Amino acid sequence: MKNFFRTFVGKGILYTAFILSTLMLLASVGGAGYMIFSEYYRHSEEDLRKIELERYAANHLESAFYNWFNFDTGKLDGGMIADDGNFLYRITDENENVILTTYHEPSEYTYKRYITVIPNNSVDINVTEMSRYEVTSHSDTIETYEELKKLNDKQELYVLEGGLNPQLNYIDDFYLFINLHHTLYSLRYGIYFIGILSFAIMIVSFVALMCVSGRRPKKEEIVPWYFHKVPYELLIAPFILSFFIAAAGSNGDGEVVAVIMGIMSLFFPLLCMSTAVRIKTHTLIKNTIAYKVLALCWKGICAVAKNMKFLYKVFIALFVLMFFWLILLAAHDREVNAFFFVMTGIFVIPFIIFVALQINKLKKGAKELASGNFDHVIDTKWMLPEIRKHAEDLNNIAEGQKIAVAEKVKSERMKTELITNVSHDIKTPLTSIINYADLISKEETTSEKGKEYSEVLVRQSVRLKTLLEDLVEASKASTGNLEVDLQPCDAQVFVTQCAGEFEEKMSNANLTLVTNVPEQSIRIMADGRRMQRVFDNLLNNACKYSLPGTRVYVDLQDNGTDAVFIFKNTSKEPLNMSEEELMERFTRGDSSRNTEGSGLGLSIAGNLAELQKGTLRLSTDGDLFKATLTFPKI
Repeated sequence: MKNFFRTFVGKGILYTAFILSTLMLLASVGGAGYMIFSEYYRHSEEDLRKIELERYAANHLESAFYNWFNFDTGKLDGGMIADDGNFLYRITDENENVILTTYHEPSEYTYKRYITVIPNNSVDINVTEMSRYEVTSHSDTIETYEELKKLNDKQELYVLEGGLNPQLNYIDDFYLFINLHHTLYSLRYGIYFIGILSFAIMIVSFVALMCVSGRRPKKEEIVPWYFHKVPYELLIAPFILSFFIAAAGSNGDGEVVAVIMGIMSLFFPLLCMSTAVRIKTHTLIKNTIAYKVLALCWKGICAVAKNMKFLYKVFIALFVLMFFWLILLAAHDREVNAFFFVMTGIFVIPFIIFVALQINKLKKGAKELASGNFDHVIDTKWMLPEIRKHAEDLNNIAEGQKIAVAEKVKSERMKTELITNVSHDIKTPLTSIINYADLISKEETTSEKGKEYSEVLVRQSVRLKTLLEDLVEASKASTGNLEVDLQPCDAQVFVTQCAGEFEEKMSNANLTLVTNVPEQSIRIMADGRRMQRVFDNLLNNACKYSLPGTRVYVDLQDNGTDAVFIFKNTSKEPLNMSEEELMERFTRGDSSRNTEGSGLGLSIAGNLAELQKGTLRLSTDGDLFKATLTFPKI
């Protein structure tokens, strides 16, 4: 379920649940407030409907009068009009003559209003015509025209009467009100339960939405979408702008304000999700324009402070230049202005170009040094003192690098030559020793001691020969002087071969070799002979240093772009050395040096892997030793 809600569909469901529950909560709060204000809990449904319909009817009667009243003549345009809703009405004068009426009549005229019209003779002729008459609405408590006549004998009286169509044929305000009133009254107690349930769903969906923000199925790390990389001010700006528009338009066009606020409310959860992702990734403050501007200013201040020894001269030059420009601006004499303008063109602009060209020389020189071209020399002729000093430092770096590289190459060459020459000189007498030791061991003798001594002599002479060969091969591999013939190879074959060759040796060491290879073929570029040496060195180490009775694992994995060989075994000695120390020459897994070996096996394996465009990485975890051999796939 957790992974489902981390998907796009799951987040969409939570998003929709939050929006709908919020709307339901607002509707519940608004409905409950309206019912409390309208005293829904003190009156019956019929009484409440009557009170509300009285207000609705009064508004409709007055609207009908103003729609047909002619302010030019002060008279009401009479006639019969078509029904435009469920509310039917008529307007009569003081003599009960019908002036205006709807086509149909209600079963009963239930609602009544009085309108009086008095000429306003005090207004000027240029005043708007509407102000020529004072129109006043009275409630139906004034029952006779005589009572109104007492107020002003020049006023005209209109009686407004209205009633509802019993069939309610039209869907208008009265139809909607009656149905809404009935629904609200039936929910006058259940609306609180709906509100509480909506509030609970809103909280749960919001919390869940914040938790899954930035998450992906089956992944624990936060994966920000590109939307979350937008500066935070740009995200909250539309919401702040909408708030000000709503505040400014609260007395104007309410529909436009409602639409704008509704749209922004739909996107508000998205802003909250982005805020949650930024908090999780600790980028809420860092990914703001203000933070970036302040950080840039701080970097500028630090850069100025670090380079003040040089920049103070630049500041002096700028102040002098500004001083002359102020004189130029203060001078009203055209000749003085022209003089300073010409002097600026003659001296300042060429000086800036001159400095820029020198900086460009430094840039090109640094680029050459970075590319390894230490023979490049920066020309310091005609340079300013500060810039010349920097150029000379770059030239000195180049010379120092050339000397260091030459010394390193010379040292490596001498080392390789020494090892090669010494091993060659030792190899001839060593071969004679091995041959004669072998002959002595084959001679028949009755002395048990003599036979034991000859076996030791043969074994140690062979070990010395192997050490010499390893030393020469390690020297050639580290200097790149070893020839490598890269050919397309099947990675599974190497694992299969090593399993066959070392099965007996592993068994003699009381070890179990376990191999795991994928079914699909994995092809790499490698030198079969050199790869065999790498595998031999790694598995020989496993035979020497593994704890008896344990397993040695050789796995082949395909990670998409590379073929990865993984060798794992449990060490019988504490691994108190770092991975870097294990890769060094003449380093052995047992510090007591009880086992045979030169300490060159891992170093040779690493160098041979690099010559074949691969890598060898070692890692330890307690007594677990792990070697990872990686080669690019083809």
